Amino acid sequence: MSTDGAFVALTSGEWAEVKLLSIGEVDAQKRKAEEEREVHTINLSYFARLEEASVFSDQASAEIRRRGIERAPAVCAVQDGAIWLQEVVQAHRHDALRILDFAHAAEYLSEIGEAARVRGWHLPAHWLQGVLHRLKHDGPDRVLEHIAWLCKRMNDPEVSKKEHYLSKRREQMRYPAFREAGWPIGSGMVESGNKVVMQARLKGAGMRWERKNVNPMLALRMALCNHRWQENWQQQWSQQQSMRELQRWQHQQQRVLQRQEHKKEMRALVAPPPPLPVPIEPKKILKGRTEAQKRWGRQTFSPRLLHQG
Repeated sequence: MSTDGAFVALTSGEWAEVKLLSIGEVDAQKRKAEEEREVHTINLSYFARLEEASVFSDQASAEIRRRGIERAPAVCAVQDGAIWLQEVVQAHRHDALRILDFAHAAEYLSEIGEAARVRGWHLPAHWLQGVLHRLKHDGPDRVLEHIAWLCKRMNDPEVSKKEHYLSKRREQMRYPAFREAGWPIGSGMVESGNKVVMQARLKGAGMRWERKNVNPMLALRMALCNHRWQENWQQQWSQQQSMRELQRWQHQQQRVLQRQEHKKEMRALVAPPPPLPVPIEPKKILKGRTEAQKRWGRQTFSPRLLHQG
């Protein structure tokens, strides 16, 4: 697996980085041939997005699982030493063999040599070729020792940063061991992927893109370059059908709720008003004789007779 970024022009006038992941397999037949010195990769597939590094890493999980990176017995990651590239590898296959792209290391060594010549240091005409030959066939130890000696005498902070960058990635520059194990030491598959997937379509003469249109175009390019055009269109058609059915069901449910609400409103309009409360009249206190007094006289018993008795 190999990851890199390339810039595309936007209509806003800025340049945005499109990140690309390339996944391939080492050609075992050519690897076993003794006369074959270069390692070839086959069955390449790509994933590209205009996103932040963390979002891109999450979105690339589908293609990584489809290609079986998590189940592969051995994986190498050939790329430059950018931190976000290493985080992508760490997130999906932390035990992958990290290999610093040989061309990227050569670029740093060339810049150090040019800085030395600018400051008046005399270097042999074929100094860079000799350093790269030793790095490729003997490993990084003596090369880094020589570069550290050179940078120490130049005493230039910028050159020292480049030397520190290479020294931190010493284990990623064991190119003789990598070649012996049959791994590639160059990130050509992702460099060519940038040209095939993104630059061939998005970086034409005078092209400027709206940011919202970049990812849809990249999705179409990946379907074409990964030879999954028909499969992707079938998936899109199935998803659209599912969305239509879901929208139709939601519309039906909404209509049912509207009918129920309408019925409630109609019942509220047709129903008779509740009866008014009947006022409670106060109990009348009757004056005069009672019914018993009317029948038997004013007094039924004489208090005086009762007292005498």
